[in-house]
Amino acid sequence: MPVYKYIAIDRKGKQTKGILDAPSATQARRILRQQNLYVKTLEEDIEKRERELFPILTKFLYRVPRKDVALFARELGTLLDAGLPLDKSLTNIIEQTENLYLKKALIEIKSDVLEGESLSKAISKHPAIFPDVYANLIQVGEQTGTYERALIRLADLEEANLRLRNKVITALFYPLIMLFFLGGIMTFLLSVVIPQIQEMFVQLNVELPLITRIVIGISGIFVSWKIILPIAIGIISTYFFVKWYNTEAGRIKFENFILKIPILGSLIQKVVLSRFSRNLGVMLENRVPLITALQIVSKIVNHKIFEKEIQEAIDKIKEGSKISEAFQNSRIMTFMVKGMLSAGESSDSLSNMVLKIADILDDEVDAVIQRFSTLIEPAMIVLMGGMIAIIMSAILLPIYNLTRYIEI
Repeated sequence: MPVYKYIAIDRKGKQTKGILDAPSATQARRILRQQNLYVKTLEEDIEKRERELFPILTKFLYRVPRKDVALFARELGTLLDAGLPLDKSLTNIIEQTENLYLKKALIEIKSDVLEGESLSKAISKHPAIFPDVYANLIQVGEQTGTYERALIRLADLEEANLRLRNKVITALFYPLIMLFFLGGIMTFLLSVVIPQIQEMFVQLNVELPLITRIVIGISGIFVSWKIILPIAIGIISTYFFVKWYNTEAGRIKFENFILKIPILGSLIQKVVLSRFSRNLGVMLENRVPLITALQIVSKIVNHKIFEKEIQEAIDKIKEGSKISEAFQNSRIMTFMVKGMLSAGESSDSLSNMVLKIADILDDEVDAVIQRFSTLIEPAMIVLMGGMIAIIMSAILLPIYNLTRYIEI
């Protein structure tokens, strides 16, 4: 069913904007008139067509925050659990949804449901918003009659993934801010302060130390057309790096490099394993077959090395291996995780054990972030102090030499 965007005026003369689904533009105008709205403009939403023709662009142009998706899943699960029919539950959520792109997707999902499609199939048409885990969990829930619980579990999963992501962002936020301020201070000193000091030294005809000449040379680049050269080199290097990184071989080499960096490599490894465990545990808990669950998780972990390891493990499981044996040669999976997977299989409680692994890894991520923050703060202070000390030395050494010369 088409989706229409409209601008209308109500009885009080207030202009209002919105979207609605209707079989035709005529029917859309009739619906708006029934709501006592005078239609100024009405046009079909072309974004739906763009999303269908260019699915890759959807991820960038029509991005929906994950917290909004988590809220939708929780609200829908709660309304269904309270006994409200699916179509009315979707209508209530659509009316409360503020994100325009999510609202349009929900309108399309509701239209598909009213036309007879299952919720899992309707949701699967929007992979940029709802990953495969949504369609699979809801499909299993539909078969067992418990898809409202599956939706609430999906909301829990989204919120857990968001907490994990926010922890990592928080850990990296401080050093990035410090580097930003350091860059600003260095740019100001090299482009404003040093040129003024240089003019004074030229007038006094002072012999300059090596460190001062180096700093003045760098400052000369900042205040002349030569600054274009390092900027151009940076842009070209970034372009080729991104191009290389987007290749499978480049992505694997970069991930290998990151994993070898102390603390940061350990943090990335634990985050990837936590995301893997949390998503796998939720799917197994909701009776998604192991092979299907692993195939979905391999796309979610967002780590090429581990993705390949999961695919290799899937092949071994199909041949009859246990999951703990299938990951025996994994570089990403730690001995602790392998041991707990083996224990879960032995006790026939794999889903519970995988969720426990996720909880343990979340605690370990907290510990690594705390250690990272403890080390990075003094390191950034030393870096900032060192860079500023070099600039100040370049300024003060000639002045000190000049005062000594005058005293002599």
